[in-house]
Amino acid sequence: MMKRSIIFILDVIYLVCLVLTSLVSFTVFAGGLIWISFWINLVASYAAITALWLFVRYVMQNMERFRRFVPGYIAIGTVLVIYVGCVIFYGLFTGIADQGLRWFVLLHVVTAAVAFMLCAILLIYIRSASQHEGHEQFNAASLSSIEQALEQLLNTMQNPSNLSADHDRNRKSVESMIELVKYSDPITPASMERTDRQMLMDIELLNEELALQYGAGEVIDSERLAMQISRIQSRLRERNQQILIHKS
Repeated sequence: MMKRSIIFILDVIYLVCLVLTSLVSFTVFAGGLIWISFWINLVASYAAITALWLFVRYVMQNMERFRRFVPGYIAIGTVLVIYVGCVIFYGLFTGIADQGLRWFVLLHVVTAAVAFMLCAILLIYIRSASQHEGHEQFNAASLSSIEQALEQLLNTMQNPSNLSADHDRNRKSVESMIELVKYSDPITPASMERTDRQMLMDIELLNEELALQYGAGEVIDSERLAMQISRIQSRLRERNQQILIHKS
């Protein structure tokens, strides 16, 4: 409700700005309605104010995104404010602009083009930063899933019916893997994402296999279990080494 009221106020301010711009323009240049430069500057003023209004409106509707990329959005806002200022400044020369109309038009076009290009570059930067952030969050979530799967595996291995020295070693291996995952780099190259997914699947399959064997009262083959855990552990260490090599 609060956001709607703010947007409504913003829309009213926008309309007031358009009306004031029209009143000032038609009042100051009352005798220049036949000047092409007058209409060019008026349209440019409308365009500049509208661009700034759309930007502020977007920010108000996407405040969370704005907070994540404050520098980029502030830079865009600064460019638009400067553009509005330039258009207002050019309007001061409307009275004599018809004598050099070609240059006046060129000045407006170049200014608008520069403002557009700067905003486009900043938007590309924001989008790139957003994708990078999303990639990091995905990788962190992937590591978190691996850690949770290992913890589930460890819980499954707590079965009191299968306590032995070999089984205890296997449990300690899983515990060491959990610690290794906690201190692993979450920023994973795209080439390593498949490795993480495969590792997660292997852990989940191993957990399901153990749970079924415990449920059926079967004797766990400690050597085979140790080999499976060792493979996962080796893959995790290799993953971390490859990431270090990739970043070095």
